[in-house]
Amino acid sequence: MTLKARLLFVCQLPLLTVLAISCGSKPLAETSNEAPKQYQLHGEVTRLDPQGKTATINAQKIEGWMDAMSMEYPVKDAQDFFKLQPNECIDATVFVQGTQYWVADVRPANAGPGACLAAKTPAETK
Repeated sequence: MTLKARLLFVCQLPLLTVLAISCGSKPLAETSNEAPKQYQLHGEVTRLDPQGKTATINAQKIEGWMDAMSMEYPVKDAQDFFKLQPNECIDATVFVQGTQYWVADVRPANAGPGACLAAKTPAETK
């Protein structure tokens, strides 16, 4: 390798490093001055992360926002977080503001073990 080629490589290395790091970073959270939108959630708590204050909830379709799926939801209010128990069926409100979302207004739902998601599934009439 010639001296010129080495010098060119050494000069480009920091640029390539910065580019590689920036491609792997998460985008900044979008903030919004608009009031959060609210959606009703019904689902089963499958996992809690007390350190991250998140709950993984297997939820039915959230009308107007998301199809049925299991995902992690931040829980901002400590009282709401402490109401949650794994394998518990809950009703709650999902707040969405820009790209941020969180669960609040947590309350137990009436459903027996293993019947949580079936409890509020709309009956098919056809």
